[in-house]
Amino acid sequence: MNESILELKETKLRTFLIQIKRSFVITKKDLKIYYNKPPVLIQGIIFPIILFIALTVGRNVQSIYLISGLMAMTAFLTSTSIAPIVFPWETMRKTFERLITCPISIKTILLGSVWSTFIYGIIFSLIPLIFGMLFLSPQLSINLLIIIIGMMVAGLAFACFSLILSVPSTDTPGNTMIFTILIKFPLIFLSPIFMPINLTPIAFISPLTYFVDIVNIGLGDISAFGIFGVLFDIGILLAFGFGFLLLAFALHGKTLERRFRG
Repeated sequence: MNESILELKETKLRTFLIQIKRSFVITKKDLKIYYNKPPVLIQGIIFPIILFIALTVGRNVQSIYLISGLMAMTAFLTSTSIAPIVFPWETMRKTFERLITCPISIKTILLGSVWSTFIYGIIFSLIPLIFGMLFLSPQLSINLLIIIIGMMVAGLAFACFSLILSVPSTDTPGNTMIFTILIKFPLIFLSPIFMPINLTPIAFISPLTYFVDIVNIGLGDISAFGIFGVLFDIGILLAFGFGFLLLAFALHGKTLERRFRG
């Protein structure tokens, strides 16, 4: 009896590891195909530049909030740029049906999209950090460990959030872009970007608030959430990410058939 239970656990573990390995194959495919698509470039690279200029020109923004705000905005927009494009694009090209018939689950496909958009977001989030280290390091006390950990946790949370943005069963990437803009931009403007964190009820609902706080701490500022603020921020971001992932699994399971009918 015990041997059967042990064999069952080993089989489940082996299956789980195989699916994780296959999810990285999906990641490689997504990064290779979608990193340079116009919707990804517009939402992931062009929008952060435009918003940065619009929100900072003519304002006396402190260096610490300049870097943390730019990092938060870049991480959020780039980490949510690939996944919402993958599903409608592949539905339009009729490649999603072929993919779903492979020996992989829908959860594996979703995890592959999480890894790809996470990697894409991390790469571009490093640009404002490097900029800050090169030009503003004398003015700041930088703790790279805190910032890097925050980037990774926030990147995963934002990537999981992007799966929810890809739920609508459309085969037109433009429709998804409109939907994502309507969701993402309000979150950006509700968040304390390029300014000290003001703990209003609205700020609490945005995951960007907690990432901004982590970066501020890493740049030498005091946490808005007290002495254990960095642990609180990481815990909240992990909770956001886990919740987004579970919700995405459930929603995609319900819309999968409608995507094929469309």
